[in-house]
Amino acid sequence: MKLVTVTQMRAIEKEADSKGVSYAQMMENAGRGLAEIVHAVGQENGWDVVAGLVGPGNNGGDTLVALTWLAGAGWRTHAYLVNRRTGDDPLISRYLEAGGDIFQFSTDPDFESLGEVLNESAVLLDGLLGTGIKLPLKEEAALVLGGARILLSKMDAPPFIVAVDCPSGVDCDSGAAADETLPADLTITMAAVKQGLLKLPAFEFVGGLETVDIGLPENLTAWSALKTEAADWEMVSALMPERTPASHKGTFGTAFVIAGSTSYTGAALLAGKSAYRGGTGLVAMAVPEPPHAALAGHIPEAIWVPPPHESGFISELLSKWY
Repeated sequence: MKLVTVTQMRAIEKEADSKGVSYAQMMENAGRGLAEIVHAVGQENGWDVVAGLVGPGNNGGDTLVALTWLAGAGWRTHAYLVNRRTGDDPLISRYLEAGGDIFQFSTDPDFESLGEVLNESAVLLDGLLGTGIKLPLKEEAALVLGGARILLSKMDAPPFIVAVDCPSGVDCDSGAAADETLPADLTITMAAVKQGLLKLPAFEFVGGLETVDIGLPENLTAWSALKTEAADWEMVSALMPERTPASHKGTFGTAFVIAGSTSYTGAALLAGKSAYRGGTGLVAMAVPEPPHAALAGHIPEAIWVPPPHESGFISELLSKWY
């Protein structure tokens, strides 16, 4: 996964816009990708009611696009608008035409409507704030997020929370997080992972993490300049050697694990299993004889080479033995 700073992501989007993929199109792609993931999760769990906290920025726009798509796919949708004008917003017009409901924080001082929306919804899209916020939060945002946290804490079965690009209240560069930040069950981030999401305390609010393609054109200079990545399944699996029908354990190397004692059998077990899970073809376990019997049945693929030991602890003579 590519890691970006907020400044780097803005540069990528600006260059994409200059090369024919407009900001509006990137928002459409982001919102659709967000909606498709939410729809798939909903189908797995039998969910079909979704609410969105919709702020004034791009994440709010992504959320409206997603809610519109979900309404078209048969979901009942609620948008809770915070500091977002309705009169000249084409995203809101499209959303209303799709049959969605709208509530506004400006007419809901006691959070009565927000409470009703949360109680009805199986999924909550958190699109209140974007990646460029700085802490402390402004009073209005802190009030809404704090109110939502209180309401959610009182629910027996709160909705599944999906953070749009990032959990609202997280500084996407430093990883700092406001006290009012809503802990997400899943964060769906756009194009690349914002580096602050993998730092503490922000990482505690992220939940699962997925990225969405926003349709960036190929050969972006700003994208090619990104050098920082976080290991994910795709990256690691691509590094693994191909396992052909003619492969055997000798094809994939040998790991020699020196570990364990009477007091620490788990260390050897974890190291040996990790070696196999990492793709090693043959694992040789140098484990003192006393814990050998307890471990051998848990890693039947390994070979065992008992080193010199003293009362179940590897002996200082090991260097000569090795």
